Amino acid sequence: MAYVIKVMVVDRRTGRGLPGERVKTYGGSETRTDSSGMATLISNSSSVTVYVNGFRAYEGSALSAPRPIVYEKG
Repeated sequence: MAYVIKVMVVDRRTGRGLPGERVKTYGGSETRTDSSGMATLISNSSSVTVYVNGFRAYEGSALSAPRPIVYEKG
């Protein structure tokens, strides 16, 4: 079963989405956030670890993950 995971990367000071940030799941391929700071990941595992620019943003159940996972940068 495939799981869709949404990740939003925002500037901590302004709250605005950051485009072009690197996002990936452990063992998955890397994608970049769009112009609004959002990225969509697909995982075949029910247990996921999500990284933003190499830093762990979330670890746990794909079904229990916030929608979206919000990662504050800066």
